[in-house]
Amino acid sequence: MKSIYKYLDTRLFLIGLLVLPFLVVVSCQNDDDDAIPVIHYIRVTDPAKADSTFTDVNPGTMIVVVGEHLGGTQKVYINDQEVSFNRNYVTSTNIILTVPAELELLGENPELKGELRVETNHGVALYNMHVLSPAPYITRIAATYPIEEGDELVLIGGNFYEVQGLYFSTEKPSDDGKRPVNIQKVVDYQVTNNYGRITLTVPANVIEEGYLVVECYTSSAVIEFKTTIPEPVLTGISSTMPVVGSMVTITGQNFIQVSNVNVNGEFDIPVADITVSDAFDELSFVLPQAPTHSGKISVTTGGGTGELSAVFYPVENVILNYDGIGSHVWGDCSFVVADGSSAPYVSTGTCLGITGTVSAYNYWWKQSYSNAQWVNTNVLPGNTPIGDLKLQFECFVKEVFTGPVFQIAMCENFDAALSGYVPVSSFTGKTETGKWMQCSVPLSSVVADATYQEFLNRNSAHIGVYATNPGGSEATIEVYFDNFRIVRK
Repeated sequence: MKSIYKYLDTRLFLIGLLVLPFLVVVSCQNDDDDAIPVIHYIRVTDPAKADSTFTDVNPGTMIVVVGEHLGGTQKVYINDQEVSFNRNYVTSTNIILTVPAELELLGENPELKGELRVETNHGVALYNMHVLSPAPYITRIAATYPIEEGDELVLIGGNFYEVQGLYFSTEKPSDDGKRPVNIQKVVDYQVTNNYGRITLTVPANVIEEGYLVVECYTSSAVIEFKTTIPEPVLTGISSTMPVVGSMVTITGQNFIQVSNVNVNGEFDIPVADITVSDAFDELSFVLPQAPTHSGKISVTTGGGTGELSAVFYPVENVILNYDGIGSHVWGDCSFVVADGSSAPYVSTGTCLGITGTVSAYNYWWKQSYSNAQWVNTNVLPGNTPIGDLKLQFECFVKEVFTGPVFQIAMCENFDAALSGYVPVSSFTGKTETGKWMQCSVPLSSVVADATYQEFLNRNSAHIGVYATNPGGSEATIEVYFDNFRIVRK
């Protein structure tokens, strides 16, 4: 018996010698974890960029917090706001977390602390970290021209957070935001509470022409500047083929002292018939007549003449208009010439109407089957990719409807037809009611061919518009169509 006990004692002694270093290490680790936590830096999660450290970070970025004694992290705060993290991604030297995209930023609330705070069960670690606001932008300058010293000038745009300074310069700042050598600083300015406008007082000896720059913490915004009225810039139009008698809206900049709108070199819109927005970035008029050929629409102001890049009234691209281009074949629909007393109130000659009350779950209600007159390859070359083209048309929706939808098919290619379509304005992105709107759909959503020539090789003239009601309730619709055309995107 004594020999057995002696043997066991020896074994226990040896095991103790083996375990003792491990216990010492654990004890040291526990002592280490009890030390005050420290954050050394933050970096991205990509191991290849482990040496790229920073203090500025964009919302939504996944970061690695690198430090010491971070084990036992209980809470993490960024800009005084608690953020979530996965405890499985916490070690004594690293924490992996994502900066929330919806975090409130210093740009909106300067009272916040721009820091990362890690609270552990044995202390708190702080690190100065700046979560960047969205980049600023300037859309236009609002001013009374000519601009002179002491005048009030308004910059209109967005994201004017944490403004560091404003200046005028004859040179444009470099891409890295470095200031030009010679600048005129603006010392008197105010940023609105919504960070969308800056009102400033024009300094003495202001440059006659150059750039006005807003420096924010995140980046800078730049706009061209002139003390005289700048040239008008046309950026968009409500329709490139509006119905005669309907309202046309042109968007852009610098519509100041508008003196003329010319349509395709054929006729002018009287100044008395032109309405300009207070911001000088939009003008409207009623189209009095249709031009006889395609061309360009231009606007003349006190600063010169600007031209819209898009072709206006592309008659060569029209494939169906119910007035001599293409022809209706069959379908339970109507054809209307507006007389001003009822919808659609105005029309360019004849338009197609699909109207009435459609019962629930009705998959064959009213339709229009027509033969189109395809665009000549002199206008659209045969090798034009279908992906570069769109089907465009004018549409009038009298009232909002829920349930009914349209199908548009071409060349008997029903497998590739556009289904479940509800007309929306390509200008506003909404279903406009009580007025004509331009609608556009990618031609690739209607046909499956790769090029325009492959599409023509189908040797079919068919274009169909079909109304159905897959919904569970009957609905009344009154919709009109005109001027179907295929144009470039």
